[in-house]
Amino acid sequence: MFDKKNIIKAFAKVNIGLNVLDRRGDGYHNIETIFAPINLYDTFQFFDSDEISIETNWKHLPVDEHNLCYKATKILKEKYAPDKGVHINVTKKIPIGAGLGGGSSDAACVLNELNKMWKLELPDDELFKTALSLGSDVPYFLKGGVAYALGRGEELTYLDLQLPYYVIIVYPNLCISTKWAYEKYQEKEAGKLFGYDKFLQLAINEPDIFREKFTNDFEKIVFTRYAGLISIKNVLYEKGALFASLSGTGSALFGFYLHEKTALRAYDTFSSRFQTFISYPDFN
Repeated sequence: MFDKKNIIKAFAKVNIGLNVLDRRGDGYHNIETIFAPINLYDTFQFFDSDEISIETNWKHLPVDEHNLCYKATKILKEKYAPDKGVHINVTKKIPIGAGLGGGSSDAACVLNELNKMWKLELPDDELFKTALSLGSDVPYFLKGGVAYALGRGEELTYLDLQLPYYVIIVYPNLCISTKWAYEKYQEKEAGKLFGYDKFLQLAINEPDIFREKFTNDFEKIVFTRYAGLISIKNVLYEKGALFASLSGTGSALFGFYLHEKTALRAYDTFSSRFQTFISYPDFN
């Protein structure tokens, strides 16, 4: 049995820019984006068991085959460890349907930890294939860090940098389905790569580049359906954000702040109405 003090963190992410390029033959879309981790996380504990079971603090979260953690566990058990089981305790903090990657991060956490706990010694490419079968951005969370993503989000180039910003994340108590957002997405002419990886390097020292170069193609769709969200973005700017955006397909919005005092004032503006989080630079 694992020590109860052995608590594993599964971190959320934000998308800096989300450029939809075209629809693929498999029904997915090719995208261009930057994944950046934030200091908001779910926590996990893993215990030896004869079967697969999951418990969580969030009563609406399924704990059966509809749960990505359960699916990840079942895949590893059936393919590599039929005699193994595990009890997983999940404490959810990352909001669901927020565009912050909570479910994907959780699934990646399970893959990484069971690979160790069950002594599977699976190579990186095998874990990657399993992660991709669970979701387009699950592979990213196997490693974390800041990454430039292409394809479905699985063609990853990790960037040797950390964002020097305080990040305010506002969850407007609204769950948005990624499937719904992509179904509503109106095809444009095949998009071109913006080169977000190169612009990110420049924007670290020249924050105006964020507002000039990084856009999220889902903002028009989501803001049209949920008009109140654009006001959150506008207020993030009014409170001093260098850059503000929808994350993924939403519903969470975030803002980058250079100074802690400014970030905390923005936090206070939203925290009485919405779930609001602050992520400090250089967190571990």
